[in-house]
Amino acid sequence: MYLCNYEKNFDKLQDDVLKLTNARSKVQRRVEEAKNNLEVIEENVKKLLDDVDSVIVKAEELIENQSSIGTDCLSRYQNSKAASELMEDNIDPLLQQEISFKKVSHPTIHKEIWLRSNEDYLAFESRNSTVKNVWDALQDEEIYMMGVYGMGGLGKTTLVQEIGRKADDDKLFDEIVFVEVTETPDTKKIQTVIANKLGLKFEDAMEDESQRASKLYSRMEKRNILLIIDNIWEELDLKIVGIPSLADRGRNKILMTTRNVDVLEKMGSTKNLGMGILNEEEAWRLFHKMAGNYYNSF
Repeated sequence: MYLCNYEKNFDKLQDDVLKLTNARSKVQRRVEEAKNNLEVIEENVKKLLDDVDSVIVKAEELIENQSSIGTDCLSRYQNSKAASELMEDNIDPLLQQEISFKKVSHPTIHKEIWLRSNEDYLAFESRNSTVKNVWDALQDEEIYMMGVYGMGGLGKTTLVQEIGRKADDDKLFDEIVFVEVTETPDTKKIQTVIANKLGLKFEDAMEDESQRASKLYSRMEKRNILLIIDNIWEELDLKIVGIPSLADRGRNKILMTTRNVDVLEKMGSTKNLGMGILNEEEAWRLFHKMAGNYYNSF
């Protein structure tokens, strides 16, 4: 039969190669769209594309050999048999596999820009003790909540972000989340920001704050997460937001910034560190950096 169906087999092989090439292009387009959307490609999809490439190379070799075989019966038999087996054992399953793919990728959590670098950060001698104390507190298993307080414009946000960056570099936490709280906090917005950064989706737009809090609590419970809550103006009820309590904190840590130390004390923060103003030399150094080329005009 391999000899009788020689021409038929190769006509079908060429058709199947075309189908396989088109199927590969469809999957590759979906892969490129996923990559552009910063999603992670599934391993079985990667394997499919590699297998398709390998099979297409084998098929093209057989098709190329067809023209040089001539009328030699044994060679025609072997080539036809190889073509038939390649279609049955490899090409058909690959075409079916492509059809069965419902998704080629999955979303992932990407590192926030502030965690990557901070060219504006300047290390000041007057801040070293604060940085050290916060860093020590992050590594102290007995401390769950800590805060940095001081008047506006001192650089509290910059300082805690720099500490978060160091914690990320040192792999101190599995995940690091930064959320800013405005003067008039919106609980749902805070919940959404934290959830998004942890890869948790609130699918139902009608969910109320308590339902969201329950999901967020379960996501964070007994984990190893650093949650930086910036710019707190008044006492924030962490339970309403969905932040785990002391009993369920695991290795989680909460680092907060505020202008008023009373806010930290009311929230139960056990390590509160004040920031004072820069000395004159440090202030001029900061001014010079921020002013850049304009500095020379003074």
